[in-house]
Amino acid sequence: MRILARGVLLAMVMAGGAGPALAQTASAASEMNGATTGLGESHRFASAAAATAHCPGDTVVWGSSKGLHYRMPGTPGYGTTKGGFYACKMEADDAGFSPVQ
Repeated sequence: MRILARGVLLAMVMAGGAGPALAQTASAASEMNGATTGLGESHRFASAAAATAHCPGDTVVWGSSKGLHYRMPGTPGYGTTKGGFYACKMEADDAGFSPVQ
Protein backbone atom coordinates (compact mmCIF):
# COMPACT_ATOMS: atom_id res chain seq x y z
CA MET A 1 0.00 0.00 0.00
CA ARG A 2 2.84 2.39 0.87
CA ILE A 3 4.47 1.84 -2.55
CA LEU A 4 1.15 2.49 -4.30
CA ALA A 5 0.67 5.73 -2.34
CA ARG A 6 4.16 6.90 -3.30
CA GLY A 7 3.44 6.07 -6.95
CA VAL A 8 0.19 8.04 -6.88
CA LEU A 9 1.92 11.00 -5.24
CA LEU A 10 4.73 10.89 -7.81
CA ALA A 11 2.19 10.75 -10.64
CA MET A 12 0.35 13.76 -9.19
CA VAL A 13 3.58 15.74 -8.88
CA MET A 14 4.59 14.86 -12.45
CA ALA A 15 1.13 15.91 -13.70
CA GLY A 16 1.25 19.19 -11.79
CA GLY A 17 -1.64 18.28 -9.50
CA ALA A 18 0.06 17.70 -6.17
CA GLY A 19 -1.81 20.52 -4.44
CA PRO A 20 -1.71 24.21 -3.57
CA ALA A 21 1.64 23.91 -1.80
CA LEU A 22 3.35 23.51 -5.19
CA ALA A 23 1.53 26.36 -6.95
CA GLN A 24 3.99 28.91 -8.31
CA THR A 25 1.51 31.60 -9.37
CA ALA A 26 -1.88 32.94 -8.36
CA SER A 27 -3.41 31.39 -11.48
CA ALA A 28 -1.87 28.01 -10.73
CA ALA A 29 -3.21 28.10 -7.17
CA SER A 30 -6.67 29.02 -8.45
CA GLU A 31 -6.58 26.24 -11.03
CA MET A 32 -5.57 23.70 -8.40
CA ASN A 33 -8.63 24.82 -6.45
CA GLY A 34 -10.90 24.16 -9.44
CA ALA A 35 -10.81 27.41 -11.42
CA THR A 36 -10.46 27.44 -15.19
CA THR A 37 -7.15 28.30 -16.79
CA GLY A 38 -5.88 31.75 -17.65
CA LEU A 39 -8.45 34.50 -17.38
CA GLY A 40 -11.49 32.34 -17.95
CA GLU A 41 -14.86 33.32 -16.51
CA SER A 42 -13.80 32.35 -12.99
CA HIS A 43 -11.00 34.95 -13.17
CA ARG A 44 -13.11 37.82 -14.56
CA PHE A 45 -15.19 39.88 -12.16
CA ALA A 46 -18.03 42.40 -12.50
CA SER A 47 -16.80 44.43 -9.53
CA ALA A 48 -13.48 45.46 -8.07
CA ALA A 49 -14.69 44.16 -4.69
CA ALA A 50 -15.25 40.66 -6.08
CA ALA A 51 -11.77 40.64 -7.65
CA THR A 52 -10.23 41.88 -4.39
CA ALA A 53 -11.98 39.07 -2.49
CA HIS A 54 -10.52 36.56 -4.98
CA CYS A 55 -6.96 37.86 -4.66
CA PRO A 56 -6.49 39.87 -1.48
CA GLY A 57 -3.23 41.81 -1.51
CA ASP A 58 -2.94 41.88 -5.31
CA THR A 59 -3.67 44.92 -7.50
CA VAL A 60 -7.04 44.76 -9.24
CA VAL A 61 -6.82 45.73 -12.91
CA TRP A 62 -9.45 46.44 -15.59
CA GLY A 63 -9.06 43.90 -18.39
CA SER A 64 -9.96 44.30 -22.02
CA SER A 65 -12.09 41.69 -23.74
CA LYS A 66 -10.71 42.86 -27.11
CA GLY A 67 -7.06 42.05 -26.49
CA LEU A 68 -4.51 40.99 -23.95
CA HIS A 69 -4.33 44.38 -22.21
CA TYR A 70 -5.36 45.81 -18.86
CA ARG A 71 -5.58 49.21 -17.22
CA MET A 72 -4.15 50.01 -13.82
CA PRO A 73 -6.23 51.79 -11.15
CA GLY A 74 -6.21 55.54 -11.68
CA THR A 75 -5.52 55.38 -15.42
CA PRO A 76 -8.01 56.65 -18.04
CA GLY A 77 -10.60 54.02 -18.92
CA TYR A 78 -10.17 52.00 -15.72
CA GLY A 79 -13.51 50.37 -14.96
CA THR A 80 -15.32 52.10 -17.81
CA THR A 81 -14.40 50.63 -21.19
CA LYS A 82 -17.11 48.58 -22.86
CA GLY A 83 -16.89 44.83 -22.38
CA GLY A 84 -14.14 45.02 -19.77
CA PHE A 85 -13.80 43.16 -16.50
CA TYR A 86 -11.93 43.36 -13.21
CA ALA A 87 -9.13 40.86 -12.63
CA CYS A 88 -6.15 40.19 -10.40
CA LYS A 89 -2.95 41.66 -11.86
CA MET A 90 -0.84 38.58 -11.14
CA GLU A 91 -3.37 36.33 -12.87
CA ALA A 92 -3.65 38.73 -15.82
CA ASP A 93 0.15 38.78 -16.14
CA ASP A 94 0.29 34.99 -15.93
CA ALA A 95 -2.33 34.76 -18.71
CA GLY A 96 -0.26 36.97 -21.04
CA PHE A 97 -2.01 40.30 -20.47
CA SER A 98 0.05 43.50 -20.23
CA PRO A 99 -0.67 47.11 -19.26
CA VAL A 100 -2.04 49.50 -21.86
CA GLN A 101 0.76 51.85 -22.95
